[in-house]
Amino acid sequence: MMLKKLFLIICLSIVCILPAHGAFANVTILCYHEVDRAGDAFAVSHQRFENHLQFLKNEGYHFVSLDEYVRYCRGELNLPAKSVMITFDDGYRSFYTKVYPLLKKYHAPGMLAIVSSWTNHEEKPNDVRDTASWAELKEMEDSGLVTVVSHTHAMHKQQAINPQGGRNGVVGSHLYFDGRYETDDEYHTRIANDINEVQSLFQENLGHKARAMVWPYGIYTKEAVDIATQSGMDATFLLDGGVNEVGEDARLYAKRIIMESDFDVNRLQQLLTVNHDTWDSSGIRMAQVDLDNIYSKNSQHYEQNIAGLLSNLLNNNINTVALQAFADPDGDGNVDEVYFANSQIPVRADIFNYVANRLQQQQIIVMAWLPTLNYQSLISQDDSNAVKSRGEKGWYHRLSPFDQKGLEHVNRLFYDLAANTQIAGVLLQDDLYLNQDEDFSLPAQAAYRQKFGKDLLAVNIKDKDEQAAFTQWKIEALDNAADGAIKAFKSVRPHAVIMRDVYAGTLLYADAANWLGQRYTDCLRKYDYTVVMAYPFMDKEEKPYEYLKKIAQVVKDNQGMGKTLVKIQTYDWNNKCWLDSKIFAKQMQTLKAAGMKHLGYYPLGFVHWDK
Repeated sequence: MMLKKLFLIICLSIVCILPAHGAFANVTILCYHEVDRAGDAFAVSHQRFENHLQFLKNEGYHFVSLDEYVRYCRGELNLPAKSVMITFDDGYRSFYTKVYPLLKKYHAPGMLAIVSSWTNHEEKPNDVRDTASWAELKEMEDSGLVTVVSHTHAMHKQQAINPQGGRNGVVGSHLYFDGRYETDDEYHTRIANDINEVQSLFQENLGHKARAMVWPYGIYTKEAVDIATQSGMDATFLLDGGVNEVGEDARLYAKRIIMESDFDVNRLQQLLTVNHDTWDSSGIRMAQVDLDNIYSKNSQHYEQNIAGLLSNLLNNNINTVALQAFADPDGDGNVDEVYFANSQIPVRADIFNYVANRLQQQQIIVMAWLPTLNYQSLISQDDSNAVKSRGEKGWYHRLSPFDQKGLEHVNRLFYDLAANTQIAGVLLQDDLYLNQDEDFSLPAQAAYRQKFGKDLLAVNIKDKDEQAAFTQWKIEALDNAADGAIKAFKSVRPHAVIMRDVYAGTLLYADAANWLGQRYTDCLRKYDYTVVMAYPFMDKEEKPYEYLKKIAQVVKDNQGMGKTLVKIQTYDWNNKCWLDSKIFAKQMQTLKAAGMKHLGYYPLGFVHWDK
């Protein structure tokens, strides 16, 4: 199906790297679809599938049933290191006529996920071929070799997820219809009704409830998984990889390798014995994109801007975009509006979802670039809950990280972003800092007194011990603010990738924690990626390339190469002009020569990565 091909390329969760074969017990799950269908990239031939089974049998692989997999994940069953699980999606009749006989021949259990509305010949798309009947499914189950599970009742499809009509898998977010987004209750009811129908049909036709859910296109939310398990399902299955280690995460979010038509035995052997490629294995190449520069009230100009954006990104081999989700058209750094539907902040234009969807269709990973504290509408008119300085003011007007009521609104904002879009994660903007003269707001004073039993205004930062305690207190407040927003986002997307911007000084200066409230080592521990804003020309560094080398050395010294992305500038904000392409290239070459794996740039300019 063309629809399936479209969505299988969209990466919505991050996969684990496969350990060396035989290092310890794990289960590799293979995902097949149709058999003997010419022109289908995900359909293997009957002979090729038999070759796979024969190879696995000869190599001593243990074929894992669903029951064994669930028990293994729960720690109730040990499995051989060479363990593999065979799964098929969609419930085509070719499974009954061609796959089932081979499973019997090789004594290999398999799992078949059916779209029960297709099995019932309801809402069946024109490009879906014959499906196995309930009687045939029952026959296969009775053999003890096949476990029939659900691929939803009628959710293997796409519908509009934004006002512009952009479409995506219907499980993955709130839908858009009748000029609005689904509510939380409507989403829950829609998913629950579909799964209830699944369980009713399974009970009626197979004599039992479905024991597992295979999410269409691998797209899911935590709530959908919760509803599935509450209905009696023991496991749910995704795509995006295929190696699963013991644990609840593997049971609820099982990863599978999608098998393509040209995967011969050599390719299968490679998948089983060589580390899997992950979305970042060859290095992240990230562009940070201003939606302010894309949006236009003129629809023709707007679409031209999107087309130009896509062309620019693809021409420059960008695999990840940090897409601006907030609006700052006047460039003053203070956020009054956002670009996505939500219940907390005014919306300038609901376009983030649409642009993100367009990028994902080009196999580009999309992160939402979003502040945590910098929301002007959440700050009271008297500024009593804003960060207050006792001396030098910060460069952002921010909500105090000690204002718990304000943070509740931020958390809901992050939840709304996750619920109304289908993105991979979040880049937390650089507003998560407190300088040496911050924060002395009323919420901060109350929090300090509760923590230390004394007056914040009397703190003596010239005393080393008192300054250390003051700094640590601020760092913890910033971390807690970030944690609340992340938790809200992950309540929808539990495997979201989280990045955090930090200033280069955090790495370069020993006392940076005191005057920024940031520690690089803390960020390495807490976040999937720490994004270092290495802007030597903005910082007026006399030796810009030595500056970049120093940053790379600190990253290396802290074993942070795999979890750090260095972001360079393409624009000279001091002189208000784009940097020469040779200067840009030299920055990149300097960082690559120093061993940096993950690189990015801001703002988006018409520059070229070296191939």
